[in-house]
Amino acid sequence: MSGSEVIEVSSENPVKPEDLKTIQLLAKGVMEIYEPPLATLNTHLKELTEKQEAVHNMLSSERRRLEDLQNDAMLDALLIGPTAGQGSFNSHGCLNEDWSSLLGHTAYNSLQVMRKSKPNNC
Repeated sequence: MSGSEVIEVSSENPVKPEDLKTIQLLAKGVMEIYEPPLATLNTHLKELTEKQEAVHNMLSSERRRLEDLQNDAMLDALLIGPTAGQGSFNSHGCLNEDWSSLLGHTAYNSLQVMRKSKPNNC
């Protein structure tokens, strides 16, 4: 609080000039006590926020990379097939069960759901 700031005083409780000076001195003292640690805290919080953003960006990048690898593996599995000479789909047009172990349970189920949109029952 600087000396140029105005403090409103109600007409019911007039503040004496010496009380006003005391309030200003107390406010100045409180600011002198708390301002340096708060400034340090602010600096530390900015540094931590920057580090957190960097870690978040690294994790996001790694997640995207892993998703790309997983998609590549699924595509390779679809193109190559589970084993040479075996058909990819059974007589109902459903994926063979050996795809489940090759693609992983979640990917296999996703492919089955896409295939089940056809009228055939798997």
